[in-house]
Amino acid sequence: MDNMKLVHSSNVGELVVCDFCNKDGKLSKGGVVIGSNAVCGDCSDKNGYYDDDYKYADEIDEFFDKDKTFQENVCDFRKKKTGTSDGVIKIYTW
Repeated sequence: MDNMKLVHSSNVGELVVCDFCNKDGKLSKGGVVIGSNAVCGDCSDKNGYYDDDYKYADEIDEFFDKDKTFQENVCDFRKKKTGTSDGVIKIYTW
């Protein structure tokens, strides 16, 4: 990243939407993280991510707490990974 230049940064606060269905994070519970994608509980159910025999279970990086909203889970995950629950979008060029 030494030769990369930050061209835009935007803080969206605690806004959370599913990377699959784009629905508001307050509308679902649970969810998963796959790579850089946060997937709501509804999409996780629909795609079988919670199933014990899910073929690609090893690709799921984190299972969220099903007793919390998807938004709460994502904000907790952000806080753990970056020190803030805010969503920060950064665009770089080189």
